[in-house]
Amino acid sequence: GSVDVAGSKIIAEAEAPSPVSVVKSPATSRRPPASRPSSASVSAANLNNGNALLPRNEVLNLGAQVGTLCSALLTHAPLDPADRDPLSKGVDETRQYPASLAEGDDVFWSASAASSDSDSNGLTQEQIAGRKEIARSMASVFLALFVAAHACGVNLRTCILKKMELNRKKYPVELCKGKSGKYTEYSTQTGFTSDHRSQSTVGEDGESSPDESTNDGSALTISVLTARIRSFATERSWSRYHTPRNIVLAMMGEVGELAELFQWKGDGGGGAPFGL
Repeated sequence: GSVDVAGSKIIAEAEAPSPVSVVKSPATSRRPPASRPSSASVSAANLNNGNALLPRNEVLNLGAQVGTLCSALLTHAPLDPADRDPLSKGVDETRQYPASLAEGDDVFWSASAASSDSDSNGLTQEQIAGRKEIARSMASVFLALFVAAHACGVNLRTCILKKMELNRKKYPVELCKGKSGKYTEYSTQTGFTSDHRSQSTVGEDGESSPDESTNDGSALTISVLTARIRSFATERSWSRYHTPRNIVLAMMGEVGELAELFQWKGDGGGGAPFGL
């Protein structure tokens, strides 16, 4: 799987102002080092130096970084706006929300506050510092995800495209517009159940991927993928639910599903399970 190593290096250097020593996994010992630099710094350094990465280490690191982001939100971020609470069952969405809180009236999350180092936009110095800590935590999650994908031999761009294609089938616009229900609520119409075999986003040999017949995804930048995801959500009137706390809670659930693939597997072989 291809990973933007150069981009990872830039983020890693921003997160590590002083040089870090690289801790390599011992070839023979199963015992971890007694002490080590931060997991994010070590993973980034190992990736950039071409050292072997243990998939389970990087999945654990991803969970740790998501936990740090949760802590930053709890410490610094306001609660989600009351008008973003979920609709009652049977009630249709009639309001059009901006794609993110940065485009709305929320002072803490506003785009103008993001570029300000003063309180001219209504934020205190403490709030500005809190925003920066949340941003750093998000960068660490992003880096950890890239490193974990590299360790598992997974191409993130391809997986995102395939996941979106799968979700188009699981969440048809005409069934789920404005609703926050799980895809199993539409199983009768879509045929997708919780144990549906075709839900994998990592294709079998010979299986085609969205856009891969003409484009392997290499030209799809983060901005382009973000725009596609926002368009997907907007089309279904899901912007009501896309608040910082909701998104991070959803992220925790996804990391939990990833962890299930690696639990009880052991670290002896050093390879990813199921040939990912």
